[in-house]
Amino acid sequence: MKPVLNKDTMPFLHELYANNNREWFQKNKPRWEAIKKDFLVYTQAVIDVLVKEDPSLGVPKPAQCLYRIYRDLRFSPDKRPYKAHISFFVPTGGVKRTGVPGYYVQFAPDGEDGCFMGGGIFMPESPALNAIRQEIFYSVEEFKGIIYDKTFRRWYGTDFWDPQPLKTAPKGYPKDWPDIDLLKHRHYTAMHSMEESMATSPDLLDYTLECFRASLPLNRFIQRAMYELI
Repeated sequence: MKPVLNKDTMPFLHELYANNNREWFQKNKPRWEAIKKDFLVYTQAVIDVLVKEDPSLGVPKPAQCLYRIYRDLRFSPDKRPYKAHISFFVPTGGVKRTGVPGYYVQFAPDGEDGCFMGGGIFMPESPALNAIRQEIFYSVEEFKGIIYDKTFRRWYGTDFWDPQPLKTAPKGYPKDWPDIDLLKHRHYTAMHSMEESMATSPDLLDYTLECFRASLPLNRFIQRAMYELI
């Protein structure tokens, strides 16, 4: 039987979103533990297939890919103690960290950004971002072949998830280059939105793997660009 999320996952997250405080969470913590247990089974099932198709991932453990539900409040003006979502990130190299390509899944209420999954890279540091832009500049036809591919477009649409791309050409690149918009991104993140009902769909595992496969060529391109930095 293929894994699905605990049927209480979305009800719990909606309730947490409306009652984001320690008292409520402690009272409902057994629900969270049951949800997390099933989510780790799903994560492991994804990893088992994914590492065969993308060996750069190493052999990550599902618990290492799962994001904590506790928010880091040290530098945030938002003092809500918990994340009202559940998510994992399977990264290049097998160690969960920002700034490397990988595969991400999140289930959340709409007010907490909703449910989505995909691949690519989020928040690359300057050396990595520079390397990616350079690789795109020198291999633009290959890159366009990846992002204009019909399977990629079916899952991820026509643009990357990037709320604040550059308004002008990055330093060192000609402003009149025909594909300059491809170099203006700060994140090369391909994300696919999905309905909450997918959490408990019997097709969840196959759906996840198909979505991730669509982003595999993008991840390989980014991995090549960052070869000396990963």
